[in-house]
Amino acid sequence: MRLTDPRTAVVAKRLAGIQRVIAFSSAKGGVGKTMCTVVSALVLARGGRRVGILDLDMQGASAHLFLGTRPRLPEEKHGILPLPVADGVSLMSVAPFTGERGLLLRGAEVSDAILELLAVTMWGPAELLLIDMPPGMGEEILDLSRLVPRLEALVVSTPAVVSVSVVERLLSVLRELHVSVPAVIANMVQGDTGRVRDLARRAGVARVVEVPHDPSIEAAIGSADALASSAAGIALEKAMASLGYL
Repeated sequence: MRLTDPRTAVVAKRLAGIQRVIAFSSAKGGVGKTMCTVVSALVLARGGRRVGILDLDMQGASAHLFLGTRPRLPEEKHGILPLPVADGVSLMSVAPFTGERGLLLRGAEVSDAILELLAVTMWGPAELLLIDMPPGMGEEILDLSRLVPRLEALVVSTPAVVSVSVVERLLSVLRELHVSVPAVIANMVQGDTGRVRDLARRAGVARVVEVPHDPSIEAAIGSADALASSAAGIALEKAMASLGYL
């Protein structure tokens, strides 16, 4: 007889009060996915939304670095409380538990860690949950599609040939998993986005969001106000409103 992990039912309860769960996904690293996740959370909060960020990158969690937050053990109250990191924004990741140490996990261990984080985190009044996914198409997206039936994905790419090519595979996987993709985010745009738009058209994705290359982002890391006010922040704020999140 196959036993059901009781944490699966707990996950549904933890997410019951959250209106939408959005996974910021990318097929490869270096496309600015974490920046898009964090800045989107900040502009949503600035617009009055209460937002949770779940950083699911087990090997390279970095959302806290963008927010200028030093990882510390979270409080416990019938579960684990995410860290308040900005007005209206809370954060959960493995960073408070691992510090600067690397985390070596095999496939089943990754799935177990994801399930544990989802089951123990008390999101409280959060209305939107933004998930910073690790790059690629591994266990994380398979587990989330199973645990969060209403999962949406915003797929981040750059206009570069290699990035667009790999993203096409990710979109195919998401379609196979029946995960809704409201938009593809073309990040670090400096010119033509025709490749990304052609890709979205082929994949049946209705919207392409353009976020300009913004040299000010590096200096803004650690400042919620500077990130939200950047050119990337302004573009993502318009995108969140057009997608109905704001």
